[in-house]
Amino acid sequence: MARQARCKSESGIYHVMLRGNERKSVFLDDEDKNRFIATMLQKREVAGSHLYAYCVLDNHLHMVVQELEKGEPLKTLMKRIGVTYALYFNRKYKRVGHVFQDRFRSEAIEDETYLLSVIRYVHANPVKADLLQGLNYVWSSYARYSGQQPLLPEMGKILDQFSRDRSTAMKLFVAFQQEADYRVLLDVPEAGNARENAEYILEEFLQSQNWTNADLQRRDNRARVADLIKTIVHISGISGREVAEITGINREKVRRMLVSMEQSP
Repeated sequence: MARQARCKSESGIYHVMLRGNERKSVFLDDEDKNRFIATMLQKREVAGSHLYAYCVLDNHLHMVVQELEKGEPLKTLMKRIGVTYALYFNRKYKRVGHVFQDRFRSEAIEDETYLLSVIRYVHANPVKADLLQGLNYVWSSYARYSGQQPLLPEMGKILDQFSRDRSTAMKLFVAFQQEADYRVLLDVPEAGNARENAEYILEEFLQSQNWTNADLQRRDNRARVADLIKTIVHISGISGREVAEITGINREKVRRMLVSMEQSP
């Protein structure tokens, strides 16, 4: 099957995920995670890119990156990072071969509201993975936004959306991060078609909430379901009719939810 072309972001901002080859762990100890983060920061300077968020877990990582007009493209940045870390990893563990999957996955981010949601999702990965540290996981950029580690200069743009006063902005960001967000972002099979991706998102959501399809029909779950539908349509691009088919929700209800989203500020 031919690879699908990446969706070009007009803003230059992308949510990126990179997995270990065969989904194996590629960050085996603290040194590995620290080395990757140091490599990522150094290569982002070389590429002339901005890094708004990251989270390095045992077998995969998330990044929120912006290509700048005078900088290198995202694919070059990711290649620089991947090759440099692979040389380190193979030398340390006396092995050869691929460390990461050949192709990273990326999702275009076009508006500030969605950008903040993605950043919150990236930081929540240790919580989702039931790691003891939770949000205090040190290999995530949440430590920078919360004042535990130095803030990257470009991250100031994110905090400015909360307040121009840096101390106030950090407090508001921490509160924002701790709010519940039920969306499933980017965890979709890259090679799948739109309908398959939508079904995957639905399955992941139901499992994460311990729901069945019947819970999608409950009136008190309407806000979460509306957010889920927005995510499905945003990521997969399927129609409202198809959303109704895979969720079992009345087509008119789906239509009203989508219209309401379009009218929201």
